[in-house]
Amino acid sequence: MSGGGARGFAHFGVLKALEELGVKIDVVSGTSAGSIVAAFYACGYSVDEAKGLASKTNLFQVVWPAFSWKGVFSMSRSEEIFKKHFPNDDFSSTKIPLYITATNLNTGQAEIFSKGGMIKPMMASCCIPFIFDPVKIDKNVYVDGGLVNNLPVEAIRDQCDIVLGVNVSPVLNEDKLDGTKKMLERISMVSINANVAKSKSLCDLVIEPKALREYGTFDLKSADELFKIGYDATHYIFETEQKLKVVQDLLA
Repeated sequence: MSGGGARGFAHFGVLKALEELGVKIDVVSGTSAGSIVAAFYACGYSVDEAKGLASKTNLFQVVWPAFSWKGVFSMSRSEEIFKKHFPNDDFSSTKIPLYITATNLNTGQAEIFSKGGMIKPMMASCCIPFIFDPVKIDKNVYVDGGLVNNLPVEAIRDQCDIVLGVNVSPVLNEDKLDGTKKMLERISMVSINANVAKSKSLCDLVIEPKALREYGTFDLKSADELFKIGYDATHYIFETEQKLKVVQDLLA
């Protein structure tokens, strides 16, 4: 599951549709917003419950505050809320294997977490550079995993017969680039998309709802709309691509 800020609500819609289609998920991997949704799912939360918690407690708003020039935010508030939802702060407590990707600033490489404490890697994976203080884990500092791997397929490719990638940050042609906030978000999206192309090639099936590009990274008030976009896109693919072997295998 990719990162994408508020567009991460679409992941819940995808999961809901997959459940209705009878597609069983055995392992999950996520970056940034995708890491939060993946963690909820891996820990056994129902999709509806997880979406409700993310909306009701403003979890995504804590992780992605309104854009500001006033300075760098601390991730400490998000840690308190994560602990409420994930009291057993350890990867060993999940119902299915969970992998979270963050960017190690010391090495300049993506780093995959799957053992030990779970909350710190989640915080690191969501830590947008220049908006949040980097998250320190042991002796290294980490920021948003999307910088180097926004669709972390490699973490689970060797474990799966079928890998389904969900990219909630598709880059389409953009005519309106007025304003500093819009320009910075666009630059970030284009940069991140460069590493997504390789990851998509490793997937057996990719769900990438184009309608999500009408929504911004901080468009937190559109949770229900974003959920529906992910939900509808998933059902559409499985209804229109039934000749694909991967779809047949998933529905078998």
